[in-house]
Amino acid sequence: MQHTSIIQVLKLNEPLKGTSKKTGRDYDIQDCECILFDQEGGIGQVGVLTIPNELRGKVQPGTYTGAFAMRADRQTRRIGSVLVGLTPLPPKAAK
Repeated sequence: MQHTSIIQVLKLNEPLKGTSKKTGRDYDIQDCECILFDQEGGIGQVGVLTIPNELRGKVQPGTYTGAFAMRADRQTRRIGSVLVGLTPLPPKAAK
């Protein structure tokens, strides 16, 4: 089951690449600065959203319907919401 939310991507952050000191594994992650809108269309939250590998290169600043699913984190095993899809909203619909 997926949940959807309206999000606005404000800025893509530079990818972070390196080797984990803890595991010795290489990593390459990217995130973006976003606004999460509430049910009434107001600003609900402002924060950072990790861009999954399958969406990297496809995300640009703009307003989207974001699809989220629940998944367990590989390292912490904590279950949390993860971005699984983005559908651009037309400029009029975004307002």
